[in-house]
Amino acid sequence: MKLKGFLYGILSAVFFGSAGIFIKHGYEENFSPVDLLMLQYIIAGVILLIYSLIKYRNNIKLSKELYKKLFIQGAIFNTLMTVFFYSSFKYLDVAVATILLYTYPTMVALFSFIFLRERLSKIKLFAIAGTLFGCYLVLNIHNVSLDKGFIIGVLFGLLSAIFYAGLNIYAKYIVEDVPEILVTFYSTTFSLLVLLIFNFTFILKLSSVSLTSVKNAALLAVFCEIIPLTLLYAAIKYVGPVTTSIISTIEIPSAAILSFIFMGERLNIIQVIGIILVIFCVILLKRDE
Repeated sequence: MKLKGFLYGILSAVFFGSAGIFIKHGYEENFSPVDLLMLQYIIAGVILLIYSLIKYRNNIKLSKELYKKLFIQGAIFNTLMTVFFYSSFKYLDVAVATILLYTYPTMVALFSFIFLRERLSKIKLFAIAGTLFGCYLVLNIHNVSLDKGFIIGVLFGLLSAIFYAGLNIYAKYIVEDVPEILVTFYSTTFSLLVLLIFNFTFILKLSSVSLTSVKNAALLAVFCEIIPLTLLYAAIKYVGPVTTSIISTIEIPSAAILSFIFMGERLNIIQVIGIILVIFCVILLKRDE
């Protein structure tokens, strides 16, 4: 079972790493990253509903307690993580936005220290400092102009990390009782409902959406949501959230390599060192936990 969990975690990270490519090409001036995300949720929701009715017809109805948990997972953690993550691609390169998402273990440690009064070991302090320094190198702050767009992108990236931490931790209390594909279906559905409330003008844009946006939303729905999210929940079920989060750091080099191959984005040697440092510190931090 552990081997299966490791394999699911690796595949999930690689699929997630490809998200930036589709997001970068999927939105237009009048069709924002959030609009693209909502179109992706509609496509994914339809596919997941059909599959769930075929595969889990007798299990699709859940208890009120599980619906409550899935609503929190989808409407809060999944929605805010993806909205901020997708929005960060509007201002940052794929690899940079991805590295910011993976500051989430550091944030968990810091929040535990500040709000829960948990002591920080020397290893955790080193890992936190190393992660922050690695991000500094990746962001290449000393060589870029700190304009408004760059600052907004960094802020969105860090906010996505906060809610990604919550998504991973909270999933542990759901996957033991609900099949992974149903967790993906309900969290996607609740995310879409919340986004429709706050972005209801999206409905008016559907009639003029381009074929390119529809194609990229469909690819995101299948390869960057249904497959990787289901694999992520399966990995958490078999090896737990801590081990899964360590494995998922593979998404960082995956995103960098894929963005170089398909989009021509380049990283200098200092940024590569920063990525390696962040991956090392995240693994160190999670092993210490």
